[in-house]
Amino acid sequence: MENLPEFLKGKRLALIVGALIVLLIVLMVFSTRSNNQSQSVVQPTQAVQPAPDENTDIFNDSQNAQSPEVQQAISEQIQADQEYADWQQSNSDAYSWIRKLPLTAVNYFVYFDLEKKVFIGRLYPKTGENVDQLKSEVLNRLKTEKEIPVENFQFEWMVNP
Repeated sequence: MENLPEFLKGKRLALIVGALIVLLIVLMVFSTRSNNQSQSVVQPTQAVQPAPDENTDIFNDSQNAQSPEVQQAISEQIQADQEYADWQQSNSDAYSWIRKLPLTAVNYFVYFDLEKKVFIGRLYPKTGENVDQLKSEVLNRLKTEKEIPVENFQFEWMVNP
């Protein structure tokens, strides 16, 4: 009689574990059935054509018959797009290295201004750091790492304390 509580505890644990296993199996069976049912959607053998709608024809007709102002705006936009594409191409041809910029570090930021045709170098020297040496480092990196002909361009240096 003294071992009876321990015996019941062991049986309780076994019953709980068994019940959980049965519950998991039942859930897996139902889950598999619902997945199979949702995946077996009947596909039509012929494409269904929508019924002709009177509003659709009116809409298409109004789009085809554009006002002269709209047609002019469209042609102006096409021309502007072409001019921009030509400008981008000429920049790409003249400055093939432009995609290698900007040049950045903790103490400087260098980019090329396409309108001014000049390099802009923003320097952020630490206290006591030699600004001329920093400029030399920037020029050297542009020449060697980026292979940019810096001799052909002017630089605008901005030193920010």
